[in-house]
Amino acid sequence: MKLHGTIYIVNLSGGRLACGARSVLLLWGSGLGGPHEVTANMSNFAHGWVWLTALVCLATAGCKQGNTSATTLPDGSKGEGGACGGNRVTATDVNQDGRADIEEVQRGGRPYCMRADMNFDGKFDVERFYESDGVRVAQERHDFDFDGRLDQLSFFREGELVRKELDTNFDNTIDTWLWCSGGWVVKSERDRQRDGKADVWETYTQGVMVEAEYDENNDGQVDRWDSFRNGKLVLTQYDDNRDGEPDRSHEMPLQSLGPADDALRCTSAAEAEVAAILERGRL
Repeated sequence: MKLHGTIYIVNLSGGRLACGARSVLLLWGSGLGGPHEVTANMSNFAHGWVWLTALVCLATAGCKQGNTSATTLPDGSKGEGGACGGNRVTATDVNQDGRADIEEVQRGGRPYCMRADMNFDGKFDVERFYESDGVRVAQERHDFDFDGRLDQLSFFREGELVRKELDTNFDNTIDTWLWCSGGWVVKSERDRQRDGKADVWETYTQGVMVEAEYDENNDGQVDRWDSFRNGKLVLTQYDDNRDGEPDRSHEMPLQSLGPADDALRCTSAAEAEVAAILERGRL
């Protein structure tokens, strides 16, 4: 029997049981014809009334509680998302501590999502969802500070990253929204007041900022405009009478212009780290 550190997990009434490395979880039920590893597709059990007569964990170190993960999207998210769950779960214990570090989940016979515990603390902090082909990434979620709450959401279309949402101060509320094209940031919205509403709108060309609009008094109207040339601020305009139009402007002297900001690229966080832990799980 080939296990290679793989942990087999089955969800029963919403619960999760995980056995340690080199262990086997067995089920006996009517119509099953004997013991089966629980990685068997759970849809097989739907063909008849299945009753559980024995649940045996033959582990060298005993069974431990499975990992948990954050599945609720932070406040302020413009995205949609549910839990990473399906009818077949294959889990891997990378560091041999008796807990699953990677779970690969299938629905309808195809990969649906994957989640990983990057720092081996018993909580999943990366979740990756796939498109209908089971190959291209559709959404990715990250918990950067390992507190069990999501801090960044990345959304893909046909395998290309098109939007990101970030909680930059780790208060469980999205405060920065980025739109991407061709690997570059093309637009962003930011919530500086931390009230759940955008009050800064920025436009980019190939990751270089060209214009920024601000709602300084938080009344829902733009009252300041910044213009950039080659990534450097050259002009600021103000709306003093709140009519939505600039009333005065201030040009920046050329000698006062500092270095241009670096162009902003759109990348999914921790790509190399996720790839590395997945590769370790396959060894």
